[in-house]
Amino acid sequence: MKIAVILPRGTHFGPDKATAIDLCAYDFVRFSRYREDTVVIGEAIDHPYGGVRFVGVPRAGKSQAAFTDALAAAAASERPDVVVVHQHIPSARRIAKRFSDRPVLLHRHNNPKRPKGFLGRWLEERKYAPFARIILISAFTRDRLVAFFPKLASKTHVVHNGLDLSEWPAANTERREVLFVGRAVPEKGVLEAARGTVSALSDKPDWRARFILSGLDGNAGYAAEIDAALRPLGTRAVVLRDQPHAVVREAFRQAAVALVPSRFEEPFGRTAIEAMAGGAALISSLRGGLREIAEGVSLDIDPDDPASIASAIDRLIRDDALRFRLAEDGRKRVESAFAIERSAAQLDDLYASVHQGMGA
Repeated sequence: MKIAVILPRGTHFGPDKATAIDLCAYDFVRFSRYREDTVVIGEAIDHPYGGVRFVGVPRAGKSQAAFTDALAAAAASERPDVVVVHQHIPSARRIAKRFSDRPVLLHRHNNPKRPKGFLGRWLEERKYAPFARIILISAFTRDRLVAFFPKLASKTHVVHNGLDLSEWPAANTERREVLFVGRAVPEKGVLEAARGTVSALSDKPDWRARFILSGLDGNAGYAAEIDAALRPLGTRAVVLRDQPHAVVREAFRQAAVALVPSRFEEPFGRTAIEAMAGGAALISSLRGGLREIAEGVSLDIDPDDPASIASAIDRLIRDDALRFRLAEDGRKRVESAFAIERSAAQLDDLYASVHQGMGA
C-alpha cells in the first residue's frame, strides 16, 4: 500500500522550524509499518527531515489554489493508494477532487468551528463529505465535531499525537526552573503565566524562569508585555524565541516545573505530553483536550488568574514529594498512552482498513 501524506501551506518539514503538524507527521511516518511506501509532500525547504522520503513543492509566486494543485500533482505522480491531507480543509477538498477514485483522509489538528444556524450547519457538514475518514487528535475534538455533525460519527477516528520516548531519556539533574513553551498569543495564557511566575519566584532567589516563545512576528505588542512582566526577575528570567525542537526538548528534560495554562479549549496539548515526557511536574488549565492528557497527573489552575498560577508554582516548589510524584506519574502517563509506536500502529490500522474497504 502506497501512501501520500500532504502538508498544507505554512508548515516546515524540517528540524529547524517544524510546526506541531510537521512533528506529528514526521513521527507517524517514521514509526509506520508503511514507512518505505510513504512519501510526504509539502512546501520545499532547504533542510527537510532525513529518514523519510520528502518531495518539496516550491510555493513562491503561487496562490493558495495553485500551490494546492501543485501538491496534488506531486502526489498523483507517486500513484498512491491512500492520500492523507493534514489540517487545511479547503486544500484537502481540492485535492480530494483530484483523487476521486481512491480514499482521501483528512487529519485535523484543531477544534471544529461551531456552525451558525441551520444553513451554516448544512454548509459546514458538506465540507467533510469528500473524505473517507476524518482523523482527530483527541476525544475532545472528536466529540465536538460529532456534536455539531452527528452524521459524521461513523467516519471519525481519534489518534493521539505520540512521542518517540527514546529521544526523551531522563535528565541527570533537575534545574530549579519554571518553564513555559508555546506561541506568544493571549489564548495560551503566556502573560498570566509570566505574572504568576514572577509572583511565585519573587522570594525564591535560587529559582529561575525560562519562556520559549514562537509566533512573535504578528504579536510584537503582546511579546513586549510578556518581557515587561518578567523584568522584575532580572537575569533569573530568560526569554528565548523561535527555537528548534531539540532546544525545546532539552529544556523540558531539565525543568522542574512546566506551565501549560491555556485559556482556550486546547484541541490536544502536545506541549503537555512533552513536559511530562521530559520529567517536569506539570501545571495545566485542563481545558479541552488537556483534560484527557493530564488530569490526575498535573496541578489544575485557573489560567485567567495569575494568582492561581503563582499558588500552584509555590506549592510545587515547597513540596518536593508532590513535585517528584507528579513528574513520575506524568512520565508514566506518556509511556502508557502517548508512545509513538502505539499511535502509529493505530493510524496504520486505519489506513489499511480504508484501503481494504476500497476493494484492494
